[in-house]
Amino acid sequence: MASLQLQAVAAVLALVAGAGAAHSFEFHEATVEAIQLGFSNGTLTSTALVRFYLDQIGRLNPLLHAVIEVNPDALRQAKHADAERRRGTATGSLRGVPVLLKDNIATRDALNTTAGSLALLGSVVKRDAGVAARLRRAGAVVLGKASLSEWANFRPVEAGWSARGGQARNPYVLSSTPCGSSAGSGVAVAANMAAVTLGTETDGSILCPSSFNSVVGIKPTLGLTSRAGVVPITPLQDTVG
Repeated sequence: MASLQLQAVAAVLALVAGAGAAHSFEFHEATVEAIQLGFSNGTLTSTALVRFYLDQIGRLNPLLHAVIEVNPDALRQAKHADAERRRGTATGSLRGVPVLLKDNIATRDALNTTAGSLALLGSVVKRDAGVAARLRRAGAVVLGKASLSEWANFRPVEAGWSARGGQARNPYVLSSTPCGSSAGSGVAVAANMAAVTLGTETDGSILCPSSFNSVVGIKPTLGLTSRAGVVPITPLQDTVG
């Protein structure tokens, strides 16, 4: 009898645990679709998501060097998105979703835009890059700037190295190349520092980090995405993806 009672209690506990798991959000490897579903069913808030990514950056970035700086305004943006969602006024396909931008994509906020170079530290851009402005209109939270090969490898350096960010490292094999120049964008997604990032490509700089860090990368056809406000190499090949 005692054995049957213990089995019954164990079964009930398993059901309770399973029910709790069904209503919790899995942050690791979360896709934008899963994030939006979490927002809609109440298992996730933008604030909780931003806190998770900031915690990941705080713990892992000293080793991986995927993020050059975080946006001090990110939590405020997330709380604003949550408040809109509670009021039923949230609009935009990326409302409250945190996004990291490669450090050659201009943002008119508290973040620097330096292409990884100390030469541009403290400079102030006139306006958001075209892609950054579209992200804001869609409601995205600008989480920070991802590291890169300095000047997007226009300055010949090791893949993923910059004076500001140091050497980005492949999270799966630290001694392996993270590939560049959008190394930080690839490493950050692989290490769950963000669900989505933006990078740029002139010659393999999106596709190679995606391949080496085991993430999905999309390099749009030349001219399909705005390059306004992106530190350039050549208009014949540069694209944002």
